[in-house]
Amino acid sequence: MAMSVLSACFSDAPKKSERTGAPAQQRTCAEPSISTIVRNVNNAHASLTLALTLNAPTEVSAHPQWSANLRLRFAFDDRRTILAERAHTGPLRLLKPLYPEGDHCCHAVVVHPPGGVVAGDSLTVTAQVGSDAHGVITTPGAQKWYRTEGAEATSVTTLTVDRGGALEWLPQETIVFDGARARQTQTIDLDSGAKFFGWEMVCFGRTASNERFTRGHFRQTIRVLREGALVWSEHLSLAGGDPLLDSPIGWGGYPVSATAWIARDADSMSDEAFLATIRSQLENETLAAASNPVPGLFVVKAVGASAESVRELLIHVWSKVRFEVFGVAAQRPRIWST
Repeated sequence: MAMSVLSACFSDAPKKSERTGAPAQQRTCAEPSISTIVRNVNNAHASLTLALTLNAPTEVSAHPQWSANLRLRFAFDDRRTILAERAHTGPLRLLKPLYPEGDHCCHAVVVHPPGGVVAGDSLTVTAQVGSDAHGVITTPGAQKWYRTEGAEATSVTTLTVDRGGALEWLPQETIVFDGARARQTQTIDLDSGAKFFGWEMVCFGRTASNERFTRGHFRQTIRVLREGALVWSEHLSLAGGDPLLDSPIGWGGYPVSATAWIARDADSMSDEAFLATIRSQLENETLAAASNPVPGLFVVKAVGASAESVRELLIHVWSKVRFEVFGVAAQRPRIWST
């Protein structure tokens, strides 16, 4: 079923009319609209998610291991940010470059048509932003780590921002199914003067069906470098059913956790004033906090009962500080509304 879903998503072959049985009119070779692509991808996500959820593999041999790689490079060219490089292998794609805010900022929507990873799958995303370029990378839906009795699934993301470049990394949440075995590694490498806002959200179990993360494991490593020096590092190795999930010194019974990182130049506002601005957006949130571990770097941590509530909290912070960090007003990516 998985292959048929992918074929439906990307095929442009003519089909017979459902009412008359006559051959449908031949399509032209024009590129499909963004709304058509998004609709097809969302349909593929929904169909494949249902198939894999109801018939999740119990042995690694039941699932063909997929290795997918995506490489993106943003560059500044003649007063415009362009996508100078886009290369992929396997089922990891870029819809197409978008410019909803004008030429200065290029939006890239990354899609993974299977909708999730399982049993030995590996995903690798590498993105580089050149000097003076501004890129925004997001996804149309949650990344799902399915249950498995097979090999560990992995995801490796490397984000590099050159001197004077700007990157906003705004993916949807990661959902770790009960029984998943997954490892996530992320490196954020920032040169001098590079600007960055990014987040990672993890949901343990499917909250909509009251599922808990009682089996399997999830391992996560995140590193932030500034001018080659390590300025932030966190490591998580969590087994399903770990007491930390319910402990007040851990997740406190909340299934969703998130971290956001902000890197900026201290040109117009001191670090103390900028941290106060962030905290002003969290003053009514008892499950979130912000810190300034090293000059120019700010970290927001949050837990919550649902991915929606945590996501909206981070979007609220991003909307408040975006102009100060990037010099442009907040405008939500259109893909979030489809």
